[in-house]
Order: sequence, then C-alpha cells, then structure tokens
Amino acid sequence: MDVGLGCDGSASTDHASLWLEARTALLLSRLRDGLQALNAWDVLHMATVGSAGCLGRGGELGQLGEGAPADLVVWPVDGVGFAGAHTDLVEAWLRCGPVRARHTVVNGRVIVRHGELEVPGLEAMLARHAAISREWQGVLDR
Repeated sequence: MDVGLGCDGSASTDHASLWLEARTALLLSRLRDGLQALNAWDVLHMATVGSAGCLGRGGELGQLGEGAPADLVVWPVDGVGFAGAHTDLVEAWLRCGPVRARHTVVNGRVIVRHGELEVPGLEAMLARHAAISREWQGVLDR
C-alpha cells in the first residue's frame, strides 16, 4: 500500500511546503513510536515514490531516472545550520530545513542557478504582483 505526502495549497495547509509536511511526518512518527519510528529515508520515500503511487503514477513520477519527468532542487548543506551533518544528509535536511535553493531545475529548465532566480521578465512580474497585492490589501500608493 502506498503512503504519500502532499500539500495542495491553502485548502489543506497554510504553508504549501512539502518539506514541512515531510518534517512533520518524521517528528510525529518519532513522538508516537520512539525508536521504532520512521526514519528520514522512509519519509523521503513517502514524499516521492509513495506519493506518485497514490496518484496512480508509480514508476513514472517520484524518482529520478533517464527519461523520467523531474523537477530537481539542490540545497547547500554547509554553514552553521548543518554543522556536524556528515552521515545522513537526508536526515539533516529534514531536521535542519532547506535553506535558499542553490539550483532548481523544472522540467529540464534551470530556474535557479547559484542561488539566483533566472526567470525572464522577473522584475516586471514582481512589480505587477506588488501592484495587485497593494490593491487587494487596500494599501495606497504614496
């Protein structure tokens, strides 16, 4: 039986963060089951392969492989936040949290490279977003 994790937006969660869902699953499992709890790799499997299975797309999604559709994010695991994380980087990532993405690839296209967002027209999109946000929030331009 497949077990998956997901977050589809404000209807089910207020943060839309699969990482937070995975971390919560890890911590609640440990609170409930102690030493017999899920480990970080179990939770990673639930968030990837298990979730694909729940969607009826096992063997197609949730894994990296030649020809598989994939989005990929690379987070740095250096600095004070990851000090001492030498043996299990999945555990460290779930417990310490992802920091700003170093690289992000979506459907084969680089979106973040070396920590910088590479989206054509970003400044215009942000300006439009700011205008809409101000309007919806009733903030007057000064």
